[in-house]
Amino acid sequence: MKQRCKQADGQGLVEYALILVLVAVVVIAILTILGPQVGNVFSRVVDGLSVSSSSGGGGGGGGSTATVTSVGALRGGNDVGVNITVSASTNVTATDSQSGQSVSTNCNTSCSVTLTAVGPNAGTVTVTADGGSSMSDSYPAQ
Repeated sequence: MKQRCKQADGQGLVEYALILVLVAVVVIAILTILGPQVGNVFSRVVDGLSVSSSSGGGGGGGGSTATVTSVGALRGGNDVGVNITVSASTNVTATDSQSGQSVSTNCNTSCSVTLTAVGPNAGTVTVTADGGSSMSDSYPAQ
């Protein structure tokens, strides 16, 4: 009887360990899928705080900070066109996750850049403004 009780305790421990592993795998999958979107939300919050603090009279930043308000990545063959909208005139850099290629341009509320020969796979384009604001958009495989 005593040995049977010990086996049941060991079985319960193994079941709890398997449930814990399953929960960890689900959390990792969710974070992998939603990671870029969550990062964009945090980036917007930080950018909003930066704009608020720099527009006050304190000794913080030097004037207004432009933020990236939208990014659209469209695949055309082996190239990706990126449409960018910003809150104020600023320099932006578009970086491709697949090829590592970066293109910089001056953007006055809206602009477009083309990343050439990015490769056949799906990828993500991240646009970063001079003030540090960034936003991403994904494009499909060829």
